Amino acid sequence: MCAAGADAPATDDKLSLSGFATLGLARSNTDDAQFVRYNQARGVTRDYGSGTDSNLGLQAAYRLMPDTSAMVQILTRKYTSEHYTTELAWAFVKRRLNPDFSLRLGRVVVPSFMISDYQNVGYANTMMRPPAEMYSLAAIENVDGADLTFQHSYGDTTYTAQLAGGVSHGKLFMAGGGGSIATFRAPLYTLNLALENGPFMLRLSHLRAELTSADMAPLNAIGARLQAAGYGQLARDMGVSEGKKIDFNSFGLTMDWRNIVLQSEYGMRRAVEPVYIPDNEAWYLMAGYRFGAILPYYAHAAVRQAGRSVSLPAGFRVARPLGRAVDMGFLTSARQHSDLIGVRWNFAPSCALKVQVDRLRPTVKSGAMIFGPSEGLKHAVVVSALAFDFVF
Repeated sequence: MCAAGADAPATDDKLSLSGFATLGLARSNTDDAQFVRYNQARGVTRDYGSGTDSNLGLQAAYRLMPDTSAMVQILTRKYTSEHYTTELAWAFVKRRLNPDFSLRLGRVVVPSFMISDYQNVGYANTMMRPPAEMYSLAAIENVDGADLTFQHSYGDTTYTAQLAGGVSHGKLFMAGGGGSIATFRAPLYTLNLALENGPFMLRLSHLRAELTSADMAPLNAIGARLQAAGYGQLARDMGVSEGKKIDFNSFGLTMDWRNIVLQSEYGMRRAVEPVYIPDNEAWYLMAGYRFGAILPYYAHAAVRQAGRSVSLPAGFRVARPLGRAVDMGFLTSARQHSDLIGVRWNFAPSCALKVQVDRLRPTVKSGAMIFGPSEGLKHAVVVSALAFDFVF
């Protein structure tokens, strides 16, 4: 595993096998709320937990013809379930049409973020986990369909354009009402543009998805209360049973130059049609400096609400129980700032050890944490974590 040549996958003439894993432990300094990655159903409190960061990925690639290949990747982790589950993350056939264009058919990861393609590969990332402030804005991870990629180099600069489309099926963890899991269907398209020159990369992404779900228990419950109170239009505006269009745009950059490592992203989510999901903006900046095999780093992240797409009807009083349940429970988003420091140590080929401490400051609700007090978390939370990443 952690030995010379461990990063070379098992291969024959056509088949290659590889994998990655993270073994992690984390704990926070409070039992008032649970710290999670986005869309996780169980987090950590004062008790140590391994489910926040631990995972295992296995990948097989097969060359069918000189210009055609197939790839499958399965991923085991704790996500919308409280237990470890295994899912199909990638499954596609790729055809190189010419030196500049390639086409993939099947299941691919949606390129919403800078590190979407490898966000679950701990070894490939400087930080232990992507900031929840940013990566919770677009929870759709993969799509069943097709993508077309153009890539060409002019001098020292490589230009990439990727257009993908299809239908995503997945699950969302709904923390309200004690927690429940909703299934969704989302036809979508996405455009990803990237420019890379030496140690620098710039990237722009646009995603439009039409989210449809009929089993969001907390949303259905509030919708029934609104219907009974005579606010049927408000219930329909908030709901997603008939599908609602949502846009997500992001901009990112990375730099790895003379031992200086920088990574930053900015993203904004906007509802195209009235829906309960608030309009949010988020960003983060990470900076580190490499001392041989040791890389200390620092990052700051934040998320805030930029608006809402649902207008409350005249006479609808947010001070009353139903109004507060609508206004604070759905139309007001969680907000949070966080700072983190960490150290990555590449102590052997294909293996890295990371120690990271996050300090989270919720400003509305309980920030990005789940199962917080009804009035929202009022104090900062410190999360300490240790992770062992490797690829094989």
